[in-house]
Amino acid sequence: MASDIWNPDAIKEIVGGWADDDEKDFFKNEKGREFTVGYAERSWPDALEYGFLSANLGGSGKSIYNVQVGDTVYCHIAGYGFVGIGECTSTAVPMKNFKVMVDGASTPVAGAPWKSEESKEKLDPNKEVFIEVAWKKYVTDINDGYWEKGMTTVPLVAYMLNDKTTHQKVRDHFGYTDSAD
Repeated sequence: MASDIWNPDAIKEIVGGWADDDEKDFFKNEKGREFTVGYAERSWPDALEYGFLSANLGGSGKSIYNVQVGDTVYCHIAGYGFVGIGECTSTAVPMKNFKVMVDGASTPVAGAPWKSEESKEKLDPNKEVFIEVAWKKYVTDINDGYWEKGMTTVPLVAYMLNDKTTHQKVRDHFGYTDSAD
């Protein structure tokens, strides 16, 4: 599968590694793409507070590696609709390496206090990967998610839509004007 071949961590290991600053240049996203990211059975309040989205590497979870710095993410929670629009600010990293700011200090996400400790405890630290997201527009309560008839989603974790209508409707609904068009 392409996501196995083009996994940045696997490439880094195969070629013997490189500096973190060099990695940013290798995988620099010049254009900025638009991804829908499905965020199921995870804590939305914590994703907002700490600026992240995550996925389990099982199933289609590896597709989160396709989201790169500069990409626009449209967060969708099945059964609730679209809950936020943000910009990816760091590529996918394992849970053990992902840090968030707590009281001004960089802290591993697993050690940070979550609003939903139960949600954090359900995550498999060996299989969960995180991307950092700068949230631009969002709802704080998933019950306020946006969905209307005719919109499109796919049962995958991270994907691009060929039909731009859904993303345009979400941008219009949230009043988000910084599009990748």
